[in-house]
Amino acid sequence: MNNLYDAVGLYNHNILSYEEIKKSFEKGSDVVGIVHATGTGKTYNALQLAYDNKDKKIIYIVPSNGIIEHIKKVIEDNSKLDIKRDFPNLTFRTYQSLINMNHDEIESLDVDMLILDEFHHIGAPVWGARVNKIIETHPSTKVFGMTAYTVRDRGTSYERDMANHEGNELFSNKIVSRYDLCDAMIDGVIPKPIYKSAYINLLGVESKLEEKVLKMNSSSKEYHEYMAILSDVKKRIQEAPSISDIVKRNIKPNGKYIYFCPPASEDGVNDMETIINEAKKWFLEMGLAEEDIIFYQTTSEMGEKGRLNRDAFYKDQTLDVEKVDNKLRVMFAINQYNEGIHAPNVDGVIMGRGTASDIVYFEQLGRALSVRGDTKKKFLEYEKYSREELLQLCKERDIKVLENTEKEELIEKLIAPIIIDLTNNFEFIRELENNLRDRIKQIQISGPSESREIKIRDASFDVEIENQDLFEMLRYVKDRLTITWEEMYSYAKLYYEHHGNLEIPARFKTINGYDYDENGNINLGIWIATQRRNTLPESERGQLLFQIGMRFENKKSTLSWEEMYSYAKLYYEHHGNLEIPKKFKTNNGYDYDENGIINLGSWIFNQRRNTSPESERGQLLLQIGMRFENKISRLSWEEMYSYAKLYYEHHGNLEIPTRFKTNNGYDYDENGIINLGRWICHQRMIISPESERGQLLSKIGMIWDIRKNKDEIIELCNEYGIDYQSEKSVLNKSYLELYVKIMFLRDNNIPIVLNGKLHEIFFMSDLNMQVKYQVSIENLIEKYKKEKIV
Repeated sequence: MNNLYDAVGLYNHNILSYEEIKKSFEKGSDVVGIVHATGTGKTYNALQLAYDNKDKKIIYIVPSNGIIEHIKKVIEDNSKLDIKRDFPNLTFRTYQSLINMNHDEIESLDVDMLILDEFHHIGAPVWGARVNKIIETHPSTKVFGMTAYTVRDRGTSYERDMANHEGNELFSNKIVSRYDLCDAMIDGVIPKPIYKSAYINLLGVESKLEEKVLKMNSSSKEYHEYMAILSDVKKRIQEAPSISDIVKRNIKPNGKYIYFCPPASEDGVNDMETIINEAKKWFLEMGLAEEDIIFYQTTSEMGEKGRLNRDAFYKDQTLDVEKVDNKLRVMFAINQYNEGIHAPNVDGVIMGRGTASDIVYFEQLGRALSVRGDTKKKFLEYEKYSREELLQLCKERDIKVLENTEKEELIEKLIAPIIIDLTNNFEFIRELENNLRDRIKQIQISGPSESREIKIRDASFDVEIENQDLFEMLRYVKDRLTITWEEMYSYAKLYYEHHGNLEIPARFKTINGYDYDENGNINLGIWIATQRRNTLPESERGQLLFQIGMRFENKKSTLSWEEMYSYAKLYYEHHGNLEIPKKFKTNNGYDYDENGIINLGSWIFNQRRNTSPESERGQLLLQIGMRFENKISRLSWEEMYSYAKLYYEHHGNLEIPTRFKTNNGYDYDENGIINLGRWICHQRMIISPESERGQLLSKIGMIWDIRKNKDEIIELCNEYGIDYQSEKSVLNKSYLELYVKIMFLRDNNIPIVLNGKLHEIFFMSDLNMQVKYQVSIENLIEKYKKEKIV
């Protein structure tokens, strides 16, 4: 470690990146950024920068108070640092705290340097605007940003790369150092993990396959083959390792772990209490006594209690400050350790949260792979063991090693963090392993010109997936129970001979090939859609399909604007509006089909974003009910509150007409994307004046007397073509109930008016439930889906 950076404690890879940061600022750059993987110590670059600029007024902005708590803890635990002495002008803030600042307050900030942690967050409309305002009003301010991922809202229509080198973002072409997980593993900065997972619920798969086989000819060769395989699998499943077996084999009795719980829970199934009780059972079966197991909990709702739990876990003690570093410690967390917060010396993580997001996955993985901890101390302790003793320890920990494995490699495996994946997210770890192999190969091919030393012996991870052999046996049977291509082609030919085309809806099922049957076992529509995607027109199969009218181009990519408009018109004529969910797919224009080839929802969304209402196309869309403003639902409550605050500061009240739209918060704009009037009216209906949010609104002039808004509600009814008096008498509803119902339908992409009447959705029990629908919304919508109302 370089003496210049000894106080803060930069590792070599931190020093290299910090030198680049300094060099860039010295050359006159106002904005500098780094993109470093989770767990590699980005925070230390920021602390070094603050340490070297004690005389500067620095504002360090982070996503959450938990991260502020963590950074202060890092400083406190460093005997060479003192927060008052070494960081006298350092102020911490959250991005969210900027919302409550008006323009005058922002302009009056005393700031020479901004440090932006997880800078992809400035892609949020309000947060980004506030940060830009600080920079705009303080032109001499230097900006340093760091993140593991530069993309915000990945995979959505709002995806935005905050360091896009072809864009005009704050950190575009400002990144001076990139250091990912592969780099960190190659440099020996973080260890390769030991990864354990399992295929589960195999018995249910076996049962469904058995049902299908039993319908076959019992004298056929295939019947006997498949039944023999299924019988074998069924017997072996009873003895196969379960999730609890994997956990018990791989958890150290005195280890320290984070258990990531799913954010959306169902009572009695995957809520935190049920998960903790199940885990407790596993650990007791390991032979531990209750007093040897310490559980911690943290969620965003726990506030101070969560902070105390995190602090105790960090310090290896109970909430009563009893030292428990010799006991099993498990932190059960929901959305609290995904970003920026590390606990030292974690032995592993248990992934109980399934995710399709690689960002969330690697943030969780990073909690176990952090560069900080007592790894060196553990290594020295294991060096005292003989090779035979280390081999025995590996066997006890279920770590796969060869008898001739060298002592140093045995130690590396023993101190490697354990990842126990309960949700089959292992495709991400396979992807990381493949990337690591490619990176090593690239360095080796470069030869002497690449001076980098590869500090790992091989790129292979210790990945063990239990029950994979049983899964493969079941897949063998499943694949052979599928109808052959030739048989499916014969059904397609029958359809063509009967209908004269192959324009088959994706949901089309049949028994005879040409008549639709909802209980049909031939999914001809899906098969045709798959052929269109995967079969080359020039191939032998493609030519056969051509002979019976196959069209290989995909409608969603080849239809003209006019053709897509015709589908939108069909939707409008059927539903009375263009409130189309972004994921809405169809084949006929008005019925949703998850395999539909016309992405009408996506098209409407793009028109709303890219077509001017004044243009010829915009006018055509307006004729069929197009709403060009974006929904308020994309903005958080805090962001909408910030616009309300701007309105109050400008006008001195919150007497905002329901139809008030804006882009800046205080000027009316008929094409504005912020429906501030509706939002205020909505808050008046669903927020209690005594609640925390109610108090915030009261501070900026909120008037809670809902009777003042009766005219606004009637105006809303008129806007959607609802006869207020008729609906009120037929439904025996007050105008408040009617308002809540309209808002519920609109906010959840449910058609508000059908056939000229208010959509008939019957709410659970009474109005009081619906006033609180924000907390029961998912259950309510699920109820409607089951009843086929939505």
